[in-house]
Amino acid sequence: QPPLPLWCAPPLRHHRPPCCLCACREGRERVPMADSGVETGFSPSSPSSRKRRRTDAPAVGSCGSAELLDVAVIDGAGRVGLPLGLVLAELGHRVRLLDRDSAALETIRKGSLPFLEEKGLDLLTRCLAEFPDRLQISSDYSLVRECTVIIVTVGTPVDEHLNPDFTVGEAGVRALRPFLRDGQTLMLRSPVFPGTAERLAAKLKEEGLDVGVAFCPERLAEGRRVTELREVPQLLAGSSASALAHSRLLFGPLAVDLVELGLLEAEVAVLFLNAWRYVVLGTANQFYHIATSKGLDFGRVRKAIMHRYRRALGFPGAGLTAGPRLFKDTMQLAAYCRHTFSLGHAAMLVNETMPDCLLDQAKRELALSGRTLAGAKCGILGMAFKPDSDDGCESLAFKLRRLLSWEGAEVRCTDAHLHREDFVDAGSLIEWSDVVFVGCPHEGYKDLAFRDTQLVFDCWGALDHTQPTVNIEPGQPLRGEEAPLKVAIIGGAGHVGLPLSLVLADCGHHVFSVDVDHAKLDSIRAGKFPFLEAGGPELLTRCLKEFPERLTLTDQYSSVRECDIIIVTIGTPVDEHLNPCFSVIEVCVKSLRPHLRNDGQTLVLRSTLFPGTSARVRAALEKGGLGGVGLSFCPERIAQGEALRELRELPQIVSGSSAAALAHAKALFGPLGVDLIELELQEAEAAKLFLNAWRYVVFGTANQFYHIATSKGLDFERIRSAIVDNYPRAAGFPRSGFTAGPCLFKDTMQLAAYCRHTFSLGHAAMLVNETMPDSVLELARRHLAQERRQLAGSRCGILGMAFKPDNDDLRESLAFKLRRLLLWEGAEVLCTDVYMRRDDFVDAARLLERCDLIFVGCPHREYRQLTFDGRHQVFDCWGALGHHSLPIAAPAPLMAAAATTATTTTTAAVEVPAAAAPVAKRVAVA
Repeated sequence: QPPLPLWCAPPLRHHRPPCCLCACREGRERVPMADSGVETGFSPSSPSSRKRRRTDAPAVGSCGSAELLDVAVIDGAGRVGLPLGLVLAELGHRVRLLDRDSAALETIRKGSLPFLEEKGLDLLTRCLAEFPDRLQISSDYSLVRECTVIIVTVGTPVDEHLNPDFTVGEAGVRALRPFLRDGQTLMLRSPVFPGTAERLAAKLKEEGLDVGVAFCPERLAEGRRVTELREVPQLLAGSSASALAHSRLLFGPLAVDLVELGLLEAEVAVLFLNAWRYVVLGTANQFYHIATSKGLDFGRVRKAIMHRYRRALGFPGAGLTAGPRLFKDTMQLAAYCRHTFSLGHAAMLVNETMPDCLLDQAKRELALSGRTLAGAKCGILGMAFKPDSDDGCESLAFKLRRLLSWEGAEVRCTDAHLHREDFVDAGSLIEWSDVVFVGCPHEGYKDLAFRDTQLVFDCWGALDHTQPTVNIEPGQPLRGEEAPLKVAIIGGAGHVGLPLSLVLADCGHHVFSVDVDHAKLDSIRAGKFPFLEAGGPELLTRCLKEFPERLTLTDQYSSVRECDIIIVTIGTPVDEHLNPCFSVIEVCVKSLRPHLRNDGQTLVLRSTLFPGTSARVRAALEKGGLGGVGLSFCPERIAQGEALRELRELPQIVSGSSAAALAHAKALFGPLGVDLIELELQEAEAAKLFLNAWRYVVFGTANQFYHIATSKGLDFERIRSAIVDNYPRAAGFPRSGFTAGPCLFKDTMQLAAYCRHTFSLGHAAMLVNETMPDSVLELARRHLAQERRQLAGSRCGILGMAFKPDNDDLRESLAFKLRRLLLWEGAEVLCTDVYMRRDDFVDAARLLERCDLIFVGCPHREYRQLTFDGRHQVFDCWGALGHHSLPIAAPAPLMAAAATTATTTTTAAVEVPAAAAPVAKRVAVA
């Protein structure tokens, strides 16, 4: 899914913050937010998204006489409430930290924190020493009467049936009810079931109270809340203008973006964010399941995938995905859509069984030496739910301990930050244990030394002892004394073969492009590129003009005989039962066999293969008396239409059945000047499937959010744009759209077949992605039903029929499925595509003239300039037509002793340059 601008949905409201309300140190820098890692504690692999330095933000040291708020923080001694209360007090608000935990309150009064919090202790010391009048610590909830804003940090848990449990929140509000008065704002801070805020507002109004309700979700990393409160944009929502105004006054001094949504939108936004992270982490964990079951090192394969490959942005490592939020919020979202959130349920089953996976892995290893877990001395390193935390809430390390005890193992545990009587220190645990499991990889464990006889199971891949090694070499251009290779490319006129042929010829190799499509070959000989490819026509012209001797176009397989390397661009398709079909590659190799030499040639397989296919082809060659032909698998990971550029930019994974085959692969791709990453044959095959299946699941998650949002009358793109605004942990959160084409679906089903169709997340993503046309159709039906119309007899137009934008490839395009569905409903359907000419297509102008229902099948850039009149109803699941403008109100700096403030207005046009990139804003001051 390529870069697209945002669709013109109802505009979000952004507010730039006022200056700090209290006297602060002059000239203090705002530190960009670090990419601190996901809730499970293992860091996202994506590079940190640098928060732009805001040139128009007021200095964080100026002060003024703005309205200071009296604030009560309920559960103010907790992990959410205490950091928030301290920061608000530092900003100038008068804060009451209210909590029933008298021991925690006493700890705070004495200047200590009851839990780990980066920079928290220093801030608490400052608050108690420099402005104790702004921080009141108490268990007396009657102090709520004195406050303007009451912040409730208790969310909605789920019960044993995975349904929301409203009793906790309702009991908390009942406890506050005697102390509420008109004019206050009750602010919900933790994730709640969608509709909770509106329900609470209605309840208070019913009781005759003029109390506003705000929902301002917390999206901070545990242990870094003090730091991130000043860096992460704040979502705001309120039941009334006064509730929203109170929210702005409360968070404005933080000097972060304030993004306004409706109450329901904000509630859903935080669930989407946490559920998306849970599914993404679950996908990595399911890959770990698959890899270990096949004897592969997932950490090593992932390292190869990630190396300098931008489309793997956000591809996480495996680990025990736990903690107080991600699981709970995913189940809240599932309950919100009546448990139709198939990807969320699949992720839950994967993540919750990671301890079982580790147990099975240990059983297999022990069985090799005739041992079992019964009686084994097992140690668990780290019991917190995330690294460098002292929070054991919902930690799966405790589940691992229960499983080991059930198997009859003797178990000891340690944790660098959790101190319990039944824990031992790390040194004695390692000395005692025969088997060590990494439950939580705290920083201090990374360089621990283990005995050679110890078995260590580290699903996180975080310890130095378990770090995978991958050989990576830089490519080098051909030197004068080096003879160029003779290379045959089977399928050399296709989308994969032709760009590769031209680039290899341009690098100095002698290339034979072999293809049976005579029309394409004639077109290429005439200097006409047969499909869209950036820079393709220019490079083809140069090859034909400047070095025609390096490029031979032929339909004869016999040319293979004189070549050193034969590249096959034919992969393994799937049949109608979603199982791999080996006949295509077998027929191709059989056709090549009479022309192969048994003296050191190398057969390079380039397209996606079912794992084990390379070894199978190699065995077939040996059986046919061609044991001297080496075999290499070097997967293509290029974006269609950008091959010429990316072949010279993206690292190349190489593998070989022998040292000679691997050397040939390096000599082939080395002149491209890219890094060469060495893997074993089956590792390379799995790496390609893991990458494409991961992308398919990620897109499927966004598409399922689109299903959920539209079924609830919400605008998914509007919510998504609020989530990703300057929020590094949402890097890689894609838009919705038709996820199709010749690779992602097929490769996901190949991976599913590889693990005997236990790839639950892949199957769930397939069902979501393949039903996106149905979802768009249902949305159209609902809109028409409101006007007492139906699709039968309607004139429907589909804009764009290719499988991806700015491309002329229609293979597996879901726009054609949408057309079939509309025709089945009895609609009259017209189609257009700016890059494809077909007798049954019309131009865009005629389509807009004839049709009143417009469906975006593929958002080519040319369609962004189209204008629609009042009769057009546009259904755009991509969120791609036009620009999403976000009005930004920028309060002027507060003047000392000023009773009022002047406000200037700025307007920002927001473009998201890529699904995996942070939002970039261009601000023009009006």
